[in-house]
Amino acid sequence: MSEENTYLQQEILNKPLQKHGLLEELNLPHKAIVFIRNNKRNLIIALVCCALAIIGWSSLGYYLAKQNDRAAVLLSEAISQGEPAQRKVLLQKVLDEYGRTGAALWAKVEMGHMAFDAQQYDEAIKVYLGVRDDLGKSSPLYPLVQLNLAQAYENKNVLPEALAAYQRLAESKGFAGEADLAMGRIYELQKDLPRAKEMYGKVVAEEGVSPAVKEKVQAKLDRL
Repeated sequence: MSEENTYLQQEILNKPLQKHGLLEELNLPHKAIVFIRNNKRNLIIALVCCALAIIGWSSLGYYLAKQNDRAAVLLSEAISQGEPAQRKVLLQKVLDEYGRTGAALWAKVEMGHMAFDAQQYDEAIKVYLGVRDDLGKSSPLYPLVQLNLAQAYENKNVLPEALAAYQRLAESKGFAGEADLAMGRIYELQKDLPRAKEMYGKVVAEEGVSPAVKEKVQAKLDRL
């Protein structure tokens, strides 16, 4: 018996040690272990690149959030300015320093409003067109800018352009009644009563128009 034990001990000492590590502890298939060990360097590089990409993306998100916050604060400060010249300076600062933020878009619209209020309709039209062309029709800001544009044309008394702008506005959901009412008013000014009546009739039939407005428009229709 002692000879058998001596033989087993000698066999164990002479037998090469089997490589055993973390991968074996994870019970991975042998082929997977071989692949990982043979490509260890490339796998480490890939993991490092992924980690750096995640960190970079997080840093970019943090930076953009900070930019948006700063732009919003500056925009709020600009709008609260009672002095038009100072307001314009701050609005321009929003555009210059935070041009890629949502606040910059609102800054442009506000500059259009300032030009409109100053009866500088050419400038207002230029600003509104620039903003509108940067927006998709699905943007909630699109119909508001289109309405401002149409009103600028109307106040400038270029009625064909105003009508075209209101017709485009009528395609936006929720703005058809307001657009039709404006077009009826313009056709009435142009003494085109059949078209004026047609537009006013659309306003009366529009579900989104308030009963008070419908009553006034119906009274106008009765007089035409």
